[in-house]
Amino acid sequence: MMLSDRAQVWWIVPPGQRMRHAITESPGARPAGDRVPALCAAEVKIPYETWPASREPRSRAITDRCPECEQRVDERLELDADLVVRVWDS
Repeated sequence: MMLSDRAQVWWIVPPGQRMRHAITESPGARPAGDRVPALCAAEVKIPYETWPASREPRSRAITDRCPECEQRVDERLELDADLVVRVWDS
């Protein structure tokens, strides 16, 4: 099975926030600033790209996760051991 055929969850830091939320839609598939539903049911924005590209994204240092999203990810992992969980920083 190809990786793209497997269910995936991305931990992102929406613009202006200091906590990661989990989303199921690939962040690179939508324009920055688009609103998408997080697993906690909050509506979050896709992060903007860090510029210049040589700079490290500030979000990389953020490790706090939304507790409700974390619970939902754990529930999905119990149902699907092949779930791919990624951290996405732009």
